[in-house]
Amino acid sequence: MTALSFILAIIIGLFILGVLVFVHELGHFVAAKACKFKVLAFALGFGRPLLKWKRGDTEYRINAIPFGGYVAMAGSESGESGGADGNQKEDVVSAGDSSKPIWQRATVALAGPIANFIFAILTLWATFIYGIDRPLYMDSTKVGVVISGSPADSAGFWAGDSIVAINGEPVSAWEQVEMGFTYQSNVHNVRVERGGELLDLNLYMEKTGARFPKYPGGGLLPQRFPPVIGRIIPRGSSENILKAGDTILSINRTSVASFDHVIFIMREYDPESGPISLDIRRGSETLNNVFVMPAYDSLENRYLLGIEHVPGPTRVIRYSPAAAFGPAMKKSWEYTVMIFDVIGKLFSGKVSANQLAGPLNIIPVSGLMAFQGLSIVLNFMALIGINLAVLNLLPLVITDGGQLMFLIIEAIRGKPLPIKAQAAINRFFILLFIALFLFVSFNDIQRLPDFFRWLR
Repeated sequence: MTALSFILAIIIGLFILGVLVFVHELGHFVAAKACKFKVLAFALGFGRPLLKWKRGDTEYRINAIPFGGYVAMAGSESGESGGADGNQKEDVVSAGDSSKPIWQRATVALAGPIANFIFAILTLWATFIYGIDRPLYMDSTKVGVVISGSPADSAGFWAGDSIVAINGEPVSAWEQVEMGFTYQSNVHNVRVERGGELLDLNLYMEKTGARFPKYPGGGLLPQRFPPVIGRIIPRGSSENILKAGDTILSINRTSVASFDHVIFIMREYDPESGPISLDIRRGSETLNNVFVMPAYDSLENRYLLGIEHVPGPTRVIRYSPAAAFGPAMKKSWEYTVMIFDVIGKLFSGKVSANQLAGPLNIIPVSGLMAFQGLSIVLNFMALIGINLAVLNLLPLVITDGGQLMFLIIEAIRGKPLPIKAQAAINRFFILLFIALFLFVSFNDIQRLPDFFRWLR
């Protein structure tokens, strides 16, 4: 990845995050207007306004710090109440004018998360209508790579195994395999088909404090690309030795079943070991012990063979507007359940807090998704939007869920908590969330070297 590409990814990521925050705050804003609240300000970002204009009673602002936003209303005790969602700094509307009925204030607080849910469903709906470029390997559950030393390797998986079920749930496509491993668990019971025989393997996912997974999917990768050379990079180490169309059968006597396996083997290459030995098939001929000396690439900061894979075949899946609604709702539900599963495992200690991500990770990842196609970035936007909605509904005092909690207490008591009590609770949680924001930002910084390594 070049520096220009990374900068462009940051810009695109900021735009994507800005859209999601705008939708959230717009939900609050529309509900406040509908309930006749006096809205003093509608702002995107924090800090000093870069651009502002006034229309009616409301001042619209675009602020200097491009994280979050707020809706300030007359009659609220705190004006602009701060908040965070656990992944990204995002301000939430305060309970608003205390003279308004509780149900109206609750409607305003709920409107932001509801807007994110609706936007996510509409985004997925549009994605299914636009069409998804689906690689053909996703229609299979066949394992293409078992990374050496990974939990999957220890569990006894082989390249070529077909996964039949995960934790008793049948799977028929690799997307279902990925979703099955997304649910955080210490052990997954995986049924595989190997040579016509069904085997039950236990894949142990050890709890780790690592900020970036060493073995995605426990070390199982699909058969994305066959180990066929699509192009020889000019002036690369393989020029005049290998040819486009060659099939790599083994590297240093280790059999390979996919091009991804070639990549993982080369990531572990030790330059002191000298040239590598390849067995290749060229046409009908098999060539053994073809020696290639990997060359160091300063841009990639690693040793490369100088070869590229053949493009994988894809098919486009499209739905009519009416038919797309069902898959959009199903995918939204899957994302929601997955987020609640992760939250539960965080509180129980089964998932390390080191795996939390903040804006320094979300923004570049969002931008990089955009490079992979419109359908992929729309799907990612829906996931982050649902994440934003769910976490804002948690009763964490300074989130929308926290505002609802105060309103429930007010409804039970017949009067709100004293302002001093609310202010003290808010101050405590603001400090807590500032600490959390700094923690996830530190996670992001620590994760960056591994992040770039996986991009190569």
